[in-house]
Amino acid sequence: MAITAPFTGQKTELHNTTSLSGVLSDDTLVGEVDELGSLEVTRNMVDLLSYGDDDLRKLVTTRDNGSISATVSWMPSDAEHDALSTDFLAGTLGTYAIQWVSGASDARVDFSAYVSSYSISHPKDDKVTVAVELTISGAVTYDLTPA
Repeated sequence: MAITAPFTGQKTELHNTTSLSGVLSDDTLVGEVDELGSLEVTRNMVDLLSYGDDDLRKLVTTRDNGSISATVSWMPSDAEHDALSTDFLAGTLGTYAIQWVSGASDARVDFSAYVSSYSISHPKDDKVTVAVELTISGAVTYDLTPA
């Protein structure tokens, strides 16, 4: 089913998958996500101007799929939390999915990304969090009307 009405982001999930468009389950879910940044995809633009032109023209080029930041309540023994640090240390390209769930409906986006930053907080008398930046490499696959 596709999401057909506005909904809250309370059921937005981040998954560390084994492949693009792979099966999502509790085993791939990155748990304890406190904050998930925006997925902002842009296109690079080139200015075209010839002698005598009065108006600047634009040429659309490649998509820049950007990066996504995530903050999680750190659980060092969690396999998906450990995978984020392992991918960061090894410089490994991982595959991820964001799934939006609204009742029995859902939609998702899949992408490959590098963990380009990994930061552990040191709060006094508060939970320890990890902030990661996932820098997308390659195409983003949208499945906004799943069956």
